[in-house]
Amino acid sequence: MTKVLKKPNKDNQILKKHVAAIHIGAKLSLLQRKLVNALLYNAYDQLLTGQEHHISASVLCEMIGFDSKNIGYLKGALKGLMETVVEFDVLEEDGERSWEAMVLLPYAKIKGGTCTYRYERALAEKLYHPDVYSKINLSVLREMNSAHALVLYENCYRFEGIGHTAWWDIEVFRKLMAVDTMSSYKPFKALNRNVIQPAMKEVNKLSNIQIEMETRMKGRTVTGLRFIVKPNAQLSLVGMDSEDDITALPAYKALLAEGISKTLARAWALEYDEQYIFEKLDLASSQAASGKIRSSKAGFLKSAIEEDYHNEDAQKKKTLEAAQDRKSTREKLERKLEALKTTQREAETSYRWHTAEIIEEAFQRLSEDEREAVTAEFQLSLGSSIYANAFKKGGWKDRLTFPDIKKFWEARGLTLPSPAAWAQKNGSQEPGIIKAQIDELEEQLKQPVKLVKPK
Repeated sequence: MTKVLKKPNKDNQILKKHVAAIHIGAKLSLLQRKLVNALLYNAYDQLLTGQEHHISASVLCEMIGFDSKNIGYLKGALKGLMETVVEFDVLEEDGERSWEAMVLLPYAKIKGGTCTYRYERALAEKLYHPDVYSKINLSVLREMNSAHALVLYENCYRFEGIGHTAWWDIEVFRKLMAVDTMSSYKPFKALNRNVIQPAMKEVNKLSNIQIEMETRMKGRTVTGLRFIVKPNAQLSLVGMDSEDDITALPAYKALLAEGISKTLARAWALEYDEQYIFEKLDLASSQAASGKIRSSKAGFLKSAIEEDYHNEDAQKKKTLEAAQDRKSTREKLERKLEALKTTQREAETSYRWHTAEIIEEAFQRLSEDEREAVTAEFQLSLGSSIYANAFKKGGWKDRLTFPDIKKFWEARGLTLPSPAAWAQKNGSQEPGIIKAQIDELEEQLKQPVKLVKPK
């Protein structure tokens, strides 16, 4: 499972500036909409870097609240996404409207209990960009019972920090709710009674936000609408990209290592103590090793935790001891891993800033006209607006575009030190060695602890 990027507070300002004018239209069933969000949640960190993304089919079903035994139906839903064209109808800042369309999911495969899928690059860039797509809470996604409610939640939740959605033209809203071709919903009275009000009721009952509708009239005709968005204090669900004391718990991390979704792992970590969770983890490992699990290990673990499966007393004692040893070992490895990652980040930052200083000196030696030409040439080479905007903010020291910056100046004949040469010069450990140590530790943390069978 990938880690979803945290959004800093300043993103609220970006939302105010851009998101209000963006509409994404595609006719999807409730299951397909849940799949879209779950697959994106799983792949989010690697959207711009990964060729393929992987997730356990049983975990995927658990994320969307779907019966994991009916894999055939899941395959059909995935095929439906592969036949779905998604539209991006965007009102740009200059007032002009741009339209794009592309296949939602070009490739999917289920083999050995694992679902593998891909996104087209152009779609991945749009989904990754927070101005276009806003992550939703998966706890809410699992509970939704209608596609209309899920669509309304998706398009209101991203405006929570602002307090209200954009004003939607009534025809645009019909298209957003995928009812634009249904003549029975042409009158606003019917649309409101059969689509909007039931969807609002479900959102207010099941989600972490409360919404109220406002309408804009022309005479006696409703021409537009928007929604006031407030947090739901009674159903305050933790967002999927938050990091806190729960995500730092060894039990939470151990559940993720077993393929349990972040949402479910968080719920268990909040409800049960660590000793109990490690006991069930060890029980699941023991049962899997002895071939006694008929379904999936993740499914057995869910039942073991929620229904409090027990083993014999002697086995339970040994399991507890093993869990304690496992916890201690894992904590030591995690501390060592965090220290190595800190060293790696510091080394990368030091190298990037040193290299950027060399580049900045070369850049300043150019004439003003040459500097403008070089800057324009590099920005054109980036292609994606995500990278171009990042470079505008960070300049030649920008972290996201640094690999492209380095390659660009080396192509111009500027000699830059390699990370290894920079490390040797400063008497620090080479980046390749640090990475190998990190990979080794991460692999160790993925391996389950083998339990000692009782004599």
